[in-house]
Amino acid sequence: MLLVRAAAPLLVWTRPPTTAAFAPRVFAPSLCAAASTGVNSLAPQLSTWLDKALAAEERKRGALAKEADAAKNAEKLGHWATLVVSNLYRIDSTTERVTVEDWDNGGQPTELVFNPADGTPKEQADKAFTKARKLRRGSAVVGELIEQSEGVSMRLSTWQKRLTAVAESDDDALRQLRDEMLRGAKKLKLKAAGLEAADAAGVGVDPKLLPRGRRQDTQDKALYGSRTPGWGGREFLSPAGVPILVGRNRAENEQLSLKICRDPDVWMHVRGAPGAHVCLQMSKVKKGVAPTDECMQMAADLAVFYSEQRDEARAIVSYAAPRHVTKPKGAPLGAVKLREEGGTVVGRPTSELIPFEIRQMRDTERFGSAGGGKAKRQ
Repeated sequence: MLLVRAAAPLLVWTRPPTTAAFAPRVFAPSLCAAASTGVNSLAPQLSTWLDKALAAEERKRGALAKEADAAKNAEKLGHWATLVVSNLYRIDSTTERVTVEDWDNGGQPTELVFNPADGTPKEQADKAFTKARKLRRGSAVVGELIEQSEGVSMRLSTWQKRLTAVAESDDDALRQLRDEMLRGAKKLKLKAAGLEAADAAGVGVDPKLLPRGRRQDTQDKALYGSRTPGWGGREFLSPAGVPILVGRNRAENEQLSLKICRDPDVWMHVRGAPGAHVCLQMSKVKKGVAPTDECMQMAADLAVFYSEQRDEARAIVSYAAPRHVTKPKGAPLGAVKLREEGGTVVGRPTSELIPFEIRQMRDTERFGSAGGGKAKRQ
């Protein structure tokens, strides 16, 4: 059995690719229903959120520092109350001012002043004892809160350094950092409103990290609507008219692999790198019809295109029957296990089988428009 992890899938094939699989193929552009990847850099969003979160923690520590300073008065207040109680034999209920000896300080004369509006000297001493105890307890709590806030700031500063080190064009690294920040923000009980919303281009967010009612807002905006009921992800048509479904995030990968993809469909995933789960829906065509080479090739090309291998000239793609794709108990979202694999196909992310507008959109978002910025990679 083989476990395919959502973050870093590792696949093994039962049948090696043939020499013919590496031969280049050129097909006429197909009529496809496609979904936009439209990924803009998340760097400005993440930077803004981090700046605000760091500023909020700094303000929080400032307020806590004031409370800590007030807590330092607990010892003075307790000492004053002790002096009052020790000298009650010479203080009556109407006394407003009296001088006593402070034996903790070598018998130094100390003046005690009372406010009749606050009750008798004894009542004022009792109130002072109570307040001193609260301040002492608060001092310990405030110290812990300051330490916690310092820890939060260290975590935020670490994310800030990582963000600075990530190139704005590295969409996958930015998305992974954003998801990590979302999880961390939940644990640290930080306001994550600036992270919950996807950027304007619709970068997919792990839905489990978002509150209900916001999950659909984070999905890519489709160029053409999906024709598969219950499926909101990417959908293409092969040259033979077979639907090809492609997941956009862990939740859709799991939905596709375990709920939608079924025999005689063909399940695919790029080898050795994170990427989308792909389903060639042979169940939508006439029973008994086998997938053509063109259909298999297009599905494999899409698996590479929507993976971290998309900058390579070609990459190995594993395929399997859906009945051999299972979910291990306790496995993370999007992780599946393959009991048996059917073989491999070599996918090419620059294939003409991938719709032109999708390839052009990916090139534009990465390398800039034709009029400026970096030149497109050949």
